[in-house]
Amino acid sequence: MHVVIDPLSQLWWEGLISSTIGIILMILLFRKPLQAHQTLFMKTLSLILFFSWIYGHYNALFITKNWSFQYNLPLHLCRISIIIGMITLWKPKQWMYEWLLFLSIPSGIHSILTPEFTQGLSTYLIFDYYFVHAALIFIPLFLTFNRGMLPRRDAWRRSFLYVQIPFVIIFLLNFYLDSNYMYLAEKPMVNNPFLIGDWPWYIIGLELVLILHIAIIHLPFALKKCFLLEKSSNSS
Repeated sequence: MHVVIDPLSQLWWEGLISSTIGIILMILLFRKPLQAHQTLFMKTLSLILFFSWIYGHYNALFITKNWSFQYNLPLHLCRISIIIGMITLWKPKQWMYEWLLFLSIPSGIHSILTPEFTQGLSTYLIFDYYFVHAALIFIPLFLTFNRGMLPRRDAWRRSFLYVQIPFVIIFLLNFYLDSNYMYLAEKPMVNNPFLIGDWPWYIIGLELVLILHIAIIHLPFALKKCFLLEKSSNSS
């Protein structure tokens, strides 16, 4: 049962505000360069996300008993990204960090702003939804501001190309499973201004919007690099 949370409703505000406060507090709390504490926190968060994911499958299999190949495989972009996030928290890798920076931040933001629950509504599902999508935003920000990781020069381009691989595979897999992973088989129910036209035209629009989001995230890093180069040339 699909449930869409109306924008500006009480639950919408509660999810948005709690996610934002949680992200900011966690970044500030571990801002001090105590690497041992940061490492312990990263591994703990990775385990919490992992066991939360496992419990989600247990809940769908044995409690609500609505687990299915059509809804519960980790084939949405957010679920793929959170798995990458778990691995990155445990053992950071550059390409995974760049994936999270350029791909999971926009997907996390849009999911929080336009929440859609594909398996009904419950206290657990609400908590899991906002916890996971807030983590998608938090992890790359934490790695950037607290761990000092930075994207490589052409990371924005490579991240866009990387995500096309699961796009193509899942686009075809949806026909076989009669599913709608990554919303590539059917337009989402949410009221999102970036969802323009019907299938398949809205997919092309989403690709263009993804490029725009990636460019916006890339911009401050590019400007900082230009500023440092100019400062270095002036000082010499």
